[in-house]
Amino acid sequence: MKRVFAILVLISVSIFAFAQKSDIPSQIFRNRVEIAESSDENTTPISVFYMYDESPRMYYLSVGDLGVGTDLLQVNFDPVYELFIPLGGTIEEAVAKLNEIKALYKMPRRESVEMQANFAPLYPNGELITVTVTSRQILLGKALEFSIPTGSEGVVRATHIYRSDLFGLVTALKIYKKLHPKE
Repeated sequence: MKRVFAILVLISVSIFAFAQKSDIPSQIFRNRVEIAESSDENTTPISVFYMYDESPRMYYLSVGDLGVGTDLLQVNFDPVYELFIPLGGTIEEAVAKLNEIKALYKMPRRESVEMQANFAPLYPNGELITVTVTSRQILLGKALEFSIPTGSEGVVRATHIYRSDLFGLVTALKIYKKLHPKE
């Protein structure tokens, strides 16, 4: 009896292993191709990527998940929603846009500019919102604060990107561009 049961289990496992059709919608699990990533134990991981199934190809900068709080204190509790900044359709456009963002570190402290971004769960969608980018002076260096107002007075959703992390990301993207000149 054990032998018959074991044979039935092996047959059913092999049938499921060779199944080709999936009923899971492709919009739920999309492939995100990471090109360059910069992360540290103490900082928010940021990355440049494109969506594999998107045509025409569009490159995005993920500045990570946003915390909720004030300008001084942020509490991160939502790991699903991310802030995506569209960089362009080619590597050259992506490098140029990252250099524009890199130039924002030279702004005076607490100076702000507005930028278009996408705030969505897991993957970017077409809905663009206005994000405020503020130059901040942190103990160890400079940071850019990407923030979205929440509607409550004094409460913002924000994340901070340190200068060294963004500079490392730009360098990694330039190396990727040299290694893949046909993209």
